[in-house]
Amino acid sequence: MTKQRQSRIALLAVAMLLSGVLVGFVVSDNASADNDVVGFVKASSDQAPISNVSVVIINQDSGTTESVTTGEGGSFSFNSLASGNYMVRYSKLGHLSVLDSWDISDNSFVGTTEMSSATSGSTSVIVNVVDGDGMAVENALVNLMLSDVSNEDSWWDNVSVGYTLSQDTDAEGNASFTNLTDDTYDIRVEAEGYYTTLGSTDEVSLTLMEHSDDNKQTITVYDGNNFPLSDATVFMYDNDTSTWTEATKYGSFSYILKPDTGTTAYVYAYHSSNQPAVEKLTSISGPSSFDMTLGQNTQADNNVVYISEAPSHGAQGAIPKVEDKLIKVNPGPSALIAVTSHSIGFDGEYIVADGEQVNFSAQTSNSPVGVSSYSWSPFGTSTVETANTFSSGSTEVILTVTDTFGAFSRANVTVMADGSEPIPVVDITVKAGSSDEGEPYNGSNVNEQCTGLCSNVSHTVIFNASGSSDTDSMISDYSWDFGDNNTDTGDVVFHEFADPGTFDVQLTVTDIAGNSASHIMPITVNDIEAPRAAFNWSYTNDTGGIVTGATMEDVPTHFNAGGTDDNSCTEECSALNYSWDFGDGNSGFGIETDHTFDETSEDGFNVILIVTDASGNKDQITYKISPAMMDRPDLYISSLFFSNDNPSEGDTIKINATIKLLKMNVTDAFAVTFYVDSISNTTALHTIEVDNGSLAWGIENEYVVETTWKATSGTHTIYAVVDATELIDESEEKNDISRVVTVSSVDDSRDWTSIGLIVVVVLLAFGAVGYIYRDTLFK
Repeated sequence: MTKQRQSRIALLAVAMLLSGVLVGFVVSDNASADNDVVGFVKASSDQAPISNVSVVIINQDSGTTESVTTGEGGSFSFNSLASGNYMVRYSKLGHLSVLDSWDISDNSFVGTTEMSSATSGSTSVIVNVVDGDGMAVENALVNLMLSDVSNEDSWWDNVSVGYTLSQDTDAEGNASFTNLTDDTYDIRVEAEGYYTTLGSTDEVSLTLMEHSDDNKQTITVYDGNNFPLSDATVFMYDNDTSTWTEATKYGSFSYILKPDTGTTAYVYAYHSSNQPAVEKLTSISGPSSFDMTLGQNTQADNNVVYISEAPSHGAQGAIPKVEDKLIKVNPGPSALIAVTSHSIGFDGEYIVADGEQVNFSAQTSNSPVGVSSYSWSPFGTSTVETANTFSSGSTEVILTVTDTFGAFSRANVTVMADGSEPIPVVDITVKAGSSDEGEPYNGSNVNEQCTGLCSNVSHTVIFNASGSSDTDSMISDYSWDFGDNNTDTGDVVFHEFADPGTFDVQLTVTDIAGNSASHIMPITVNDIEAPRAAFNWSYTNDTGGIVTGATMEDVPTHFNAGGTDDNSCTEECSALNYSWDFGDGNSGFGIETDHTFDETSEDGFNVILIVTDASGNKDQITYKISPAMMDRPDLYISSLFFSNDNPSEGDTIKINATIKLLKMNVTDAFAVTFYVDSISNTTALHTIEVDNGSLAWGIENEYVVETTWKATSGTHTIYAVVDATELIDESEEKNDISRVVTVSSVDDSRDWTSIGLIVVVVLLAFGAVGYIYRDTLFK
């Protein structure tokens, strides 16, 4: 080939590509669904372009078929192809056919395909075809295949076949072949209404036998609701001769097929509203009738016809379609085992408990042509589902699924019956913080998680059970109970103990078979948190009522530290030590105690409670308490009377004092003392003892005390004092009253002299004052 011609071919390819792209932009808005494809076919020997090559494509998704022939430059093109996968076959008389595949997703240049020339020779062969009466059969298709010399690609993946030549018979029943090598060719002859016949060029006269009723098969097709279908598509594939035959409709709901004696045939039934069905007929030897029910196999495809193996005897060159459906080789069934409610262990084993029943199902197994049988080993059962009980050890369960065509698939699972308990192992590390590397637990190095006043650092405990093991399977669950109402799961867990004490930490490990074992570890937690001291107080009043938050002098005050909280105590903290200081020089001990304040204080008393726990941690609390003053009686003299208000010297005067009582009664004796001129022991006139216990006297009454006094001349003050000896505890000690009395003298002359002297003295005093202030007075 000249360089000039090669350039023209290259330019043509580029032009076709560019035109395809332009057409794609102009014509279609969706390039992915409207693609233009170009390519070339050349001779493998000298790269010369090959024209008149038939390029046939099949969309493997939709089954649509298109074909073109190459031009003089060996080029070809397809316009507006849908995106998808395509099978492509290049064929031309005198050349070995080539099979290719395309994955079209945009405008593509599929490259150059090379074809080899078939081996040729100088031998000619005429094949004569007649019917059972010896009459020539016109338009019968005769295929010659040279299987031992040259191979060409068929439509079937990974299947190479001998070079095939095809001719139709003429009116005399002859098909002529020239330029053959001097070899023996296989012959395959087929014609409508006749059984396909196989032979070879060793005997070039072949007889086709007409379809007969000897093996007539009558088929009734039903839908999934068991209703007969009158519009189904029914046809047959003769596996022995790779021949397709369409059924003849008989009556309203029956379909007739006439296979040859002794053949193996596959009968297909399709319907647009139901999934298709297929039946395999083996060694046919007489008439028969049977039913076919559609819609039972969800794996079946309405657009695909499956055959048991790639066609043979020259039929591989025919387009792999029947009617509008693709023909594909049966991929065989897929065996799948479902094991219900069990765990998967090592290497995909199913782990169960010793003696446990296991349920198996092949329900998900599938086949495009339908599953015909199931077989379970070692159970010896043939149902879709089966069950078995397993003892200790490993058992392989094998499922064999066979489809309608006789192809089979196996799946297997291994069941391990685990009868042994796992072995729990725990490693314990104590850490004081995230940066602390930690240290092994030694029985005394765990401190509680302190939230209050602490005497040391808190600790986090790491429990590591990753060293636990199981002999037959593996551990699936780690469950922790820390003994303080807290739990956790996992092989490594962290825990902080909120309270001190000794806690039984329990690890329970469970394997995937359900076997479990536990291990208990006592963990001692140190108390580093001080208690939180608290107390209240109250007293009982004279009516028996409890007065809280108050005290009264001379009345017992009840102190209660029951409100003290400490995380080392669960209920009443009997392990705590309670020390009291009442602020008046007295102390006490115990969670509850009584104390009487003998007096009151304006500043109150600082009552201090110090609480100490068993670990020596302390806390104290202080309240200032001011006792209230008790009610006391109030004795007083309300009036003082003289029997003579103007007595003379020597007169005897009766003095009456009226005594009253406020607030409360008194029962103790007291005294009333009368004094003259001053209250002192030397001026006491008379003391009268009052025994109140013998008197009907109270706060509602008065009591009069009487005494006498012989008057002496002059002006005198008479005092009366109740409870002069202070035997009664009173709220106020204002117990005296006084009254002035003037007693005239018997000798009046002495009195006038005295008066005169007084007048003289007064006058002299006024005169002296006037002299001193004369300047002022007479300005």
